[in-house]
Amino acid sequence: MSHCPPVSLRVTMQSMTDCVFPQGVPRERTPMKKLSIRPVLTATAAACLLPAVAVAQTTLQSPPGGMLGESAAQPAGQSAATPMTTDMTVPMTVPMSPAQAMSQPYSPVSSNADQREGFHFRGMAGVERDSNVLRTATGQISDTITGLGLGLRYQKRISQQQIVVDAEVDRYHYDKISAGFTAFNYSAAWNFKLGERIDGIASADRRQFRDVTSNGVANGINRRTERNELFEGGYKLGAGWRVLAGLQHQASRSTDPTAWDANLSETSGRVGTSYEFASGSTLALRYRHGNGDYSNSPIITGFNDDEIEGTMHWVVSPKTTVDARLAHLRRDHDGANAGAFNFSGLTGSAGINWAITGKTSLAAGYTRDLASYVFGTGGHLESDRWYIGPTWRATELITVNLRYEHENRKFVNITGSGDVGRRDKFDVANLGVDWAIRRTINLGAQYRYEKRSSSLPAFNYRANVIGLTARLTI
Repeated sequence: MSHCPPVSLRVTMQSMTDCVFPQGVPRERTPMKKLSIRPVLTATAAACLLPAVAVAQTTLQSPPGGMLGESAAQPAGQSAATPMTTDMTVPMTVPMSPAQAMSQPYSPVSSNADQREGFHFRGMAGVERDSNVLRTATGQISDTITGLGLGLRYQKRISQQQIVVDAEVDRYHYDKISAGFTAFNYSAAWNFKLGERIDGIASADRRQFRDVTSNGVANGINRRTERNELFEGGYKLGAGWRVLAGLQHQASRSTDPTAWDANLSETSGRVGTSYEFASGSTLALRYRHGNGDYSNSPIITGFNDDEIEGTMHWVVSPKTTVDARLAHLRRDHDGANAGAFNFSGLTGSAGINWAITGKTSLAAGYTRDLASYVFGTGGHLESDRWYIGPTWRATELITVNLRYEHENRKFVNITGSGDVGRRDKFDVANLGVDWAIRRTINLGAQYRYEKRSSSLPAFNYRANVIGLTARLTI
């Protein structure tokens, strides 16, 4: 079974700033400085001191826990939550979650548009020390993880069209265990607009990251690849009303043969409507139907999803936004003995992003989700998670980010498996500091504590992780 991936050393000023100041909230800018060769020399020295990459995963999200489409609580990456954005034509993206992991990796690749046009290159170097790299109850192994990363981003606006492509290759190395691997991540989007009434998005995303497996007997580090391709558009009817329609495909693959989601692949169609108020607040109602399959399930092979959801983005004030989602999901599986795997129920989330002052902000929220469990003769998973993440911009160059998460995960109606009656509790605390020493150079430091308490003691573990990073952006 998969557990928490390691914390990413890829903590950057851009990602940290996005966490601190969500979209739509003004933020302070560092004054532009005259270019010189000193940043290049400093970056070279940093790369030598930090022998390899921004090691790939972190509990810091963008913003921390705020984007409901990036929840860390998805037990098997199977929810189809809608990201809480102002423009409801943005598609209902599927959370990119690392299956059974508590902490989702934050990837620097992003198709969100910013103020930079043209090509931009980045290079990362970092190192982290993990006290329990395999997340085991006994026989813990401390290891040092290093790596290197190279990324390229292109952004261009052509009339009413916005194109963004962001790609990155990372190489990770473990000193004690044979688990090194190369990850390739990308995010591309075409935000289109036709006339005054039609707009939408076509996008493709791929994320690769470390999957930690520990079933109480054997353990190791695996790799997970998640993809999401979609096309969704909206037609403005007038007076704030819009009709929505779209298609989406999501897929998840793990090298762990016992991953709970059994390498899920699903294609969905969606229809809905939304209303946008003059304040920028939005309400939306959507219906989704999906067909999917598991390529690595010992009993069941396919399923159908039916989901209806309501979403809200409420602009409380220029400094405060509230996002909420409430949905009912029903999943029916194929096959004569598949009824024991079927499940239905309410899912949802609520989150607040509050820019308290020009230097402090707070993100907090709650998420509930359902997911399949395919290794046994029946049952499913339920998870409830809450989080809180204050951020302090100590100076124009230094940002401090705190985050605490707690999750309760239940194995419901499980039969024919050693997980009968299992209950897990996760606690994750994270402290990160980012320093923009130059306009193009950022240094980051991070400490994370993880704890899992399970009704099955073999699954208990504690881990402490310390990481350093350096990043050069040109």
